Amino acid sequence: MPKFFKTYALASMLFITQSAFSQNGGYTGMANASVSLYDFWSVFNNQAGLADIDSPEIGVCYDHNYQMWQTGVQSAGFVLPTKTGNFALMSSRYGYSGYSEQETGLAYARNLGKMFSASVGFNYLFYSQKETTGHGGALIFQVGIISKPVKNLQIGLNIYNPGRAALADFNNKQVPTIFQFGMAYYFSPEVLFSVESEKDIEQANRFKAGLQYQIINDFYLRTGFMTNPNQFSLGIGYNMNGFTTDIAITTHEVLQLSSQISFKYKF
Repeated sequence: MPKFFKTYALASMLFITQSAFSQNGGYTGMANASVSLYDFWSVFNNQAGLADIDSPEIGVCYDHNYQMWQTGVQSAGFVLPTKTGNFALMSSRYGYSGYSEQETGLAYARNLGKMFSASVGFNYLFYSQKETTGHGGALIFQVGIISKPVKNLQIGLNIYNPGRAALADFNNKQVPTIFQFGMAYYFSPEVLFSVESEKDIEQANRFKAGLQYQIINDFYLRTGFMTNPNQFSLGIGYNMNGFTTDIAITTHEVLQLSSQISFKYKF
């Protein structure tokens, strides 16, 4: 394949098949059905899920998408709880020297009483494509909310890029605008079931469902399924003295397996 067309295909793949935000090994093991969950890794998704964090946390993650180093994603985040709410920093990089995207952002989340949590985030998306347009970027914001209407049930909504920001220097390429809505239910402290609908306004709707089971203290098994394209996921997680490791793999209808590993530390 000529170098230009290879670059274009890899660049297009992100907008067609990837979410606009990174996930972690734990969420990926549940098919990314995570919009209604409270966890550190909500820094890359529905940031309202950061509201319950009570100690500083830091984490890093690597996605090896389709067993191709050119489509790998490296990401890192940090959450700092305060008396007035929780602040978070995140950064995620996709691609290789021919085409890459870097997204860096700041988020704020807090509880609104006992039943609601809300968040707002501002990200700057920077792209670089050497062979054609060069480089450029766009400022993006997102908003999220999680409700706990009854015991063990959580309902989440997240909107990424509601302002319809575009990459003006990249032929006005539209940054995806994504709506996520979902629910999570704890059947017991050990069993969590989560479902989610994700809609990119220019793509078909995606349905996701995930299950997490805590086999023994601090050891988790996860599985999930998502549509458009149909993908299955499996994952494991282990927590020891504040240090958490999550590993997951995801199938694809056409492309090769994707794998992911993430590490998190709670101070």
